[in-house]
Amino acid sequence: MRGLVYVMLGLFGLWLQVTLAGTLAVGGIRPNLVLLVLLAAGLRWQDPWVFIFGALVGLAMDSFSHGYLGVYGISYLVAAVLARATGKAINEQNVVLNFFLVLVLSLAEGMISLGLFNYMDEDLPWWRWLFTRVLPGSLYTALLAPVFFPLLIFLERRLKLSAPELE
Repeated sequence: MRGLVYVMLGLFGLWLQVTLAGTLAVGGIRPNLVLLVLLAAGLRWQDPWVFIFGALVGLAMDSFSHGYLGVYGISYLVAAVLARATGKAINEQNVVLNFFLVLVLSLAEGMISLGLFNYMDEDLPWWRWLFTRVLPGSLYTALLAPVFFPLLIFLERRLKLSAPELE
């Protein structure tokens, strides 16, 4: 059951990113809805499947976006590890905490991706990308967290899943 839930979440996140993220773009900044799905699952569900989910959904994002296979795969895997560790450290989920956790974890994922891109292409305008893509994108993704977390809680109740662990 767990694997099926992650497959459905991954497909849902990819569908949202491909169809809805462009519509939600403000000033050329698009939210990373796949990362939001990953972080929400990692923070709510303390499950080892979240690591596999993070790596696979990251590889899917690599194939849909820039073509460097493995950049998002690695950064999403690290984000899943950080989300799971952070999720174990907190006892309560609320809107403000979810916003800040998604902001910090999204920034960490963005910095890892940017570092990997810089490793592959040393002519990359690192500072410009940091302030024009990573920081605004992380903030925008975090602003959508208070909307997405209640949807995930609804899914948990509908499928009779228990948070923070899938039984």
